[in-house]
Amino acid sequence: MTGYNQEAITGEVVEQWITTKDGVPMYTKTWKAISSPIATVIFIHGFGEHISRYDYVFSKFSNKNIEVFSYDQRGFGKTAVKNKNPGELGTWEQNLNDITDIIIAQRKPGIPQFLMGQSMGGGLGLHYASYGPEKDNLAGFVISAPFITLKKSYPTLFKLGKFFNKIIPNYHIPLPVKHKDMCHDPVIHKKARNDPLFSASCPINRIITMIYETKSLLESKYVTITSPIYICHGSGDPVTSHESSKELYEKIPSQDKTFRLWPGLRHEPHNEFEKDQVIDDYLQWILARVNA
Repeated sequence: MTGYNQEAITGEVVEQWITTKDGVPMYTKTWKAISSPIATVIFIHGFGEHISRYDYVFSKFSNKNIEVFSYDQRGFGKTAVKNKNPGELGTWEQNLNDITDIIIAQRKPGIPQFLMGQSMGGGLGLHYASYGPEKDNLAGFVISAPFITLKKSYPTLFKLGKFFNKIIPNYHIPLPVKHKDMCHDPVIHKKARNDPLFSASCPINRIITMIYETKSLLESKYVTITSPIYICHGSGDPVTSHESSKELYEKIPSQDKTFRLWPGLRHEPHNEFEKDQVIDDYLQWILARVNA
């Protein structure tokens, strides 16, 4: 499947299947640097989506000699198709263990390595920045529209979720995905609606876990985020809260931290009409730390 925005990709793109330590086949993609890489990035995608939506974004990285490795997470994209288990995300611990294993496997001696995440992947990235085993071996974190708290609160739905979690914790419920919430570009909306790899369901127990885990970043886990970190959010994001991103940014003790608020942009800044400006901001932040 092709990416959502297209640009001539001059670097090699390698598709490969790997197997996790617990035996799960996982689809991966590497956007190679056009020559020798000066930095590498591990990227974690968001809920319901998959990595082939990022061909345009990472072609820009490739052209700056930044190599990107990513993977369709458990329960999503081609990984879910092969394993016949859409929406089966695995446990929070398994997701973090996957990140650790991939960081170690993809590390290139002498080359700075960064961790990047979008939405749910941004939430996982922030947790990794807090207590991931390899966090101090990374050159920095790039976090976009992270799931810390949702933009809207659903107290009744949350109470029902906690109740049913005790009775049918593995029951899948469909989550409302409004493609217009992603960005302002109707072309992206249409491609997302017609994308057979989108999966918008999840077990009740995983939803409850995600809400508790991500909220804990603001309550306590922020205190150990000390690495260089870039956090960005659109002020028009109707999915995750940009106010929570700003609050976290203000709390974390890192001496090298950046917060970028994109006025009016929605949940996927990299898919907005201003996408080139957004992507360039990621790149300039990374390059400044590579060249420091």
